[in-house]
Amino acid sequence: MKKILVLVRETFPTNEILTDKNVREKRVLNPYDEYALFQAKKIKEKTETEITCLFLSYRESQYGLRTALALGADRGIFVYYPGNSIPEIAKILAKEIKKVEYDAIFMGIRDVNNDREELPSRLAFALETELYPHILSVDVKEHFTVRREREETIDSLEILESGIFAYSQNVYEPEYPSIQSIMGIREKEVQEVYYSDGMVEKNVTVEYQDIHRKQEVYKKISAAVGTEQLMEYMKKWKLVD
Repeated sequence: MKKILVLVRETFPTNEILTDKNVREKRVLNPYDEYALFQAKKIKEKTETEITCLFLSYRESQYGLRTALALGADRGIFVYYPGNSIPEIAKILAKEIKKVEYDAIFMGIRDVNNDREELPSRLAFALETELYPHILSVDVKEHFTVRREREETIDSLEILESGIFAYSQNVYEPEYPSIQSIMGIREKEVQEVYYSDGMVEKNVTVEYQDIHRKQEVYKKISAAVGTEQLMEYMKKWKLVD
């Protein structure tokens, strides 16, 4: 049996006008993460699979997690963290993921409210695992077979090692929970973990340096000279030893 861990975040709805009154209440599943859950469910329909939803929320409401459970997740882990520091979020998620048995981690490549695609790479680094970005779809036989989006092509790859599959949102027909699946939420196991903002990093000192830049006329130089000047600059500002 395959065990897939799907990371789902909540974000602002993109089809509603938000005001100061409802901006804190209005949340939906991040579409990229929802697509990752959709792909996990497709695998579950073909082969015996257990889907665990690790739901990250900035609020104490579990409405989003219940939605993910109704969409096909078998069990849930609710992680509350009110902060927005991506490095801290990655450390928190890595800590919780290490407690779970899994064959693969599915998540969206980005949050629609944060387009930097930073979390998947930081999470892969924290877990010391492989990252497979910009995935369009996954199939499972003996190993995971993926279709990955490139700048001008779409590659088909067989993945031999477990890791994080970070999905680009593909065109698909969104699903909605049925009455039967909503009623079945009560029978599904949910674990709750609560963090406060700033719990992860302690005793950290931030140093600031005032860097004065001089305007100079640009001139063409050789690669060797440019490399030498770049190294001198980096040593001056203690970026390298």
